Amino acid sequence: MADFSLNLKRLRKKSNLSQDALAEQLCVSRQTVSSWERGKSYPDLDILMQISEILHTTPNELLYPPLENKGSHTNEIFRKGLFNKVAFAVFICGFGLGLYNGSQAYASAPNTLSWHFIFSDALKYWVPALLMGLLSMGLQTVLSLLYEIKDNE
Repeated sequence: MADFSLNLKRLRKKSNLSQDALAEQLCVSRQTVSSWERGKSYPDLDILMQISEILHTTPNELLYPPLENKGSHTNEIFRKGLFNKVAFAVFICGFGLGLYNGSQAYASAPNTLSWHFIFSDALKYWVPALLMGLLSMGLQTVLSLLYEIKDNE
């Protein structure tokens, strides 16, 4: 029944009603509405039907958790962590490009092959890859939090 408490508060605010206004329409005290919203008590079936009429909703929407919006493609992208996957791909590509461009093979003598690594050449790829990956991860976090805040309203 914890869903009822959260749903009542969310739907009451969505209808721009104060606890006092809702209580007045239901002929109960404001403390009773507050008790319902805190999950300390619950209304009987008749009152539940009145609440659903006042808030222009169904009893099911009051009693059960809100259904996920399956049509929201953007929301699914953030929930699945697409930007984190992109960040991981950028890290891997940047690391590989840095290794490739920092590695140099040369022949110091006939029939010999030597190899050395130039760190500064690799940094030209590693630093931007790191920054772009971190930016992508940060963007994922910020957008996820914004959608979470939006869902809680």
